[in-house]
Amino acid sequence: MINRRGQNTFTAFLDLLGVKHTVRFSNQYFNEHPHKYNLFGLSKMLSDYGVANAGTRIEDKENDLPTIECPFVAHAGGDFVVLTQVPQLGPLSGNERGESNEVHYIWRGKKITIPAEQFIKSWTGVILLAETSAESIEPDYPEHRKKELYDIAQKAILIFAAILLFGIAYYQWIAGLRSAAPAMTTNPNLFNYSIILLLNIFGAFIGYLLVLKQMHIQSRYVDKLCTLFSKSDCNNVLESDAAKLWGVFGWSEIGLGYFITNILLLTFLPFTLHLLALINILALPYTFWSVWYQKVKARQWCPLCLIVQALLWSIFIINLVFGTIQIPDFNLTILKDFIIVGCIYTILIFSLNLLIPALSRGREIEQIKQEINSIKADDEVFKALLTRQSRYETSRADSQIFFGNPEARLKITILTNPFCNPCAKMHKRMIKMLKDTKGDISVQYIFSSFMPDLDFANKYLIAAYLEKEQSEFERIIADWFEKGKPLKEAFFEGLHLDMENPAIEAEFQKHEAWKEKTQLRATPTILVNGYQLPGNYKIEDLRYFERLKIED
Repeated sequence: MINRRGQNTFTAFLDLLGVKHTVRFSNQYFNEHPHKYNLFGLSKMLSDYGVANAGTRIEDKENDLPTIECPFVAHAGGDFVVLTQVPQLGPLSGNERGESNEVHYIWRGKKITIPAEQFIKSWTGVILLAETSAESIEPDYPEHRKKELYDIAQKAILIFAAILLFGIAYYQWIAGLRSAAPAMTTNPNLFNYSIILLLNIFGAFIGYLLVLKQMHIQSRYVDKLCTLFSKSDCNNVLESDAAKLWGVFGWSEIGLGYFITNILLLTFLPFTLHLLALINILALPYTFWSVWYQKVKARQWCPLCLIVQALLWSIFIINLVFGTIQIPDFNLTILKDFIIVGCIYTILIFSLNLLIPALSRGREIEQIKQEINSIKADDEVFKALLTRQSRYETSRADSQIFFGNPEARLKITILTNPFCNPCAKMHKRMIKMLKDTKGDISVQYIFSSFMPDLDFANKYLIAAYLEKEQSEFERIIADWFEKGKPLKEAFFEGLHLDMENPAIEAEFQKHEAWKEKTQLRATPTILVNGYQLPGNYKIEDLRYFERLKIED
């Protein structure tokens, strides 16, 4: 389910629907969602993006397929695909099937076209239809978009700085500011030097694509190149035992390190061109082995690997034609140059060998997180863990401070302290959870304090709840948690609260009585239908159980 630097069924559907979203957040949201591989999960994610949707099953698949408006999600071949075009020829029966009677869809980031008859055989008839509106947009899109633009700007500045640096070095070389090694009898030809540099830059790009493939990071460039031939599959070659030297160094890493080192040496130490020509000759035997392995052992071609072999031979031919290949007089200077070049190769290749597994582990952690989320989001698992926790009586008689829907099935009680910093952070998280669930969860607050001298804040907030509109109270308590604590009582000046109202003291005493009854003191403490939230769950996880029935 991936492409466009990790595009999947969900993000592909968002693209086709024209929903504003950012690549990073949408991919992360999809990858970490516990139900990303079922229709319920896809429907829930679309709803979170403000996209109205509905799932249904088509019984008369042949006759109804042409009538469904694209794009839509369908379950076919044991997976979900996004259909972008269906036949417009009317009922699919008998002789009406022809070469133009095709279905176009996206599966795991790949655009696929197959005959409608073949698609119908693998299609279960299950579809997910969606309709956008003015409210269809990624949650917190402006903030995510700013981060995305910042990342783009960072990459642009990095690329510009690299181009500028190499440009200056290249200009100095052209201007004659290079220093040739004493053992070299001729200076490199400018055309030869430039072609070799460009070939190595292209080689570094191919090496980068190979590393992406090795790390299972999808790229449209990789997908296009890896499907050049009918019998080509980069995965079969790159995941074979022979893909690593001594089982440690991946040939992808070695290739990328080789080309990057060449670029650095040609740019900043151009006199090493003759040494690089000799090293290139040493790499040529590898090309014979690679081609033989792909043809005889793997019986699959890796187009990216073949491009690397072609580049190695192209560099050799250019060096041969322009006379760059020279046998130097071995002396201390040449030995020193070989050592410098060897050290740079070693540093780059070893660094990549250490870096790539670390990056791969990051992707594995994302996968593990999704698997854990899938387990945690299972209703029966959650109920089993929840009902094993300590249980405390909670009711509207204990506190009337509510957020969301007081009549909701899922009832959350939070013991909170107005002066507690973790409680302030919890309040923000709670508000976001309510926003994500469209307020269809009940959240009850019971106020606590560190000492009696600080009880005034509890009473002021109770007064604000009793005397103000719900929206105004929510603004007041949010402002208090964000900036009001240092101001203490001065924060509440100007709110015109009637602190002589006897209902305030009555409500305050209810909170005190509940704390005395339960003996709970730690804040924030979260209860779900009276049960203490298990330690391996966060309040954000409760959005998956808004419809779950839990016996009080």
